[in-house]
Amino acid sequence: MIDTGFDKPIGFWLKELDRLIDKHFEMQLSDAGLSRRQWQLLNLLANNPRSVPELRAELQPFLQRAEDDLSDALAGLVTRGWAESTDNIVNLTGTGLAHFEIVKAKVAELRQALMAGISPEEYQATIDVIARMAANLESNQNE
Repeated sequence: MIDTGFDKPIGFWLKELDRLIDKHFEMQLSDAGLSRRQWQLLNLLANNPRSVPELRAELQPFLQRAEDDLSDALAGLVTRGWAESTDNIVNLTGTGLAHFEIVKAKVAELRQALMAGISPEEYQATIDVIARMAANLESNQNE
C-alpha cells in the first residue's frame, strides 16, 4: 500500500508515479510488444508525420536516461512495419494506424485506472500546479 501522506516531497511522488506508469504501460502493452516510448511515438505520429528532430523535441522530457533512446523505439516500429521514414520524416503505415487504434483502447483502460477517484477539476488543478512549479524553476534557471 502506498503511503498517501505528505511526509515525502513532490519529487518523490513524481518519480514514483512515473515509475508506476512505466510499469503499468509495460504490462498493458506487453501483448502488442510495445514500450511506453513506442506508444508515445505512435500517438504523436497518428496525428501527422514528423521529423526525427521534432519527435525528439516533443519527447524530450522522457529522454533523460540513457535507456530512453528514441532511435531504438523508432527502429522497432519501422522493423515491424508500423512506421516508415523517408528523408528523415516518419509517418505511420496503414498497419501502424490499425494497431494504433487497438493499442489506444488499452491505453484508455490504463488511463481510466490511473484517474479512478480523481475528478477532472482535481486533475486540471494538479497539472496547473506542476506546470507552474516547472515554470518557476525554468525562470530561476534563466536569471
